[in-house]
Amino acid sequence: MRRRFVEEAPRQAQAMLGVIERLHPGCLAALRDDPLSELGRWPDVQVVMEPEVGEGRCSVAGSYRDRTDPPTLVVGASRSYRRRGFTGLHELGHHLQQTDPGLGQALFATQDSEAFEDAACDAFAARVLLPEGEIPENVRLRGPSATDVVELFQRSQASREACCVRAAEYLSGGAVVLLDRAGSAVFSSSRSLIPPARGSDQSRTPLIERALRTGAMAQHDKTYVEYRSGRAGDVVYGQAAWCDEQYLVAVLVPDNAPWLKYSAPRPGTGGTWYGSQSVCETCGEAFEVSAPPCEQCGDATCPEGHCACTSARMSRDRACDRCFLVLAPSRFDGTRRICRDCA
Repeated sequence: MRRRFVEEAPRQAQAMLGVIERLHPGCLAALRDDPLSELGRWPDVQVVMEPEVGEGRCSVAGSYRDRTDPPTLVVGASRSYRRRGFTGLHELGHHLQQTDPGLGQALFATQDSEAFEDAACDAFAARVLLPEGEIPENVRLRGPSATDVVELFQRSQASREACCVRAAEYLSGGAVVLLDRAGSAVFSSSRSLIPPARGSDQSRTPLIERALRTGAMAQHDKTYVEYRSGRAGDVVYGQAAWCDEQYLVAVLVPDNAPWLKYSAPRPGTGGTWYGSQSVCETCGEAFEVSAPPCEQCGDATCPEGHCACTSARMSRDRACDRCFLVLAPSRFDGTRRICRDCA
């Protein structure tokens, strides 16, 4: 999904689902199970399979022809069954937006209507294949990891692209990227992060290099996107997991990585950790965060060096019944209430 339309495209996609229900009541389940067979029964469009001839304006291998009677949804013949279904639904999205007055009005109201239309087609196709009930609660609450995206693909009949689009809708920021086994970006869907261009080589970035070298799931706390200009993007957290032997899924986020216990915002991001205010649980004093969080508990460290680890340890301290000093458990033998110095 184009990053400029992270809120608008899902709204347009939801409106497209409403148009489908009005034109073909009760057909969404059939579209989800076998999109091209269902579309082949509709009188208002025709589906044609053709060899792919380079990259069109769509983000998928297909095109929409509105001058035929009925209009034609062209789908790349060489793609997988799931991918052909996603492409057919994406092209149906063009048909809906170019024939329904209400949907068309939303396009006219957008400055870059072509990019908006394409982003809405991706969101529409993904929502047909992966309705809300198919998204696990943990993904809806905390956002997706790469392994979550792979599980979505394995548990459903949706294409890898559809899984990337739906997963990205639950990111607070970042991107979900599909790559081939050589590390080139095949497809991406993002929120507030410029994703890698289709076909761009990401094999030298820290996360993808590790995943390719090990052939296993990989994580990296300081990875980035490499753009075609040669410029490296901002440092982000990343996790990559293999869909199968051919495709790799990567999730890149600037903060709140769902696979980590704690992941502070990177300096320079909107919600940066540095300069924010915190209150020390041990001292009870407010302070401005100026140091990295504790690696054990992820909490801010106050100027006296206290963090949540300190508070947890202090909660286990106890007073000696003889000297009345509050001491660490290591200063006592077992459960005795008199410290070693007083014993």
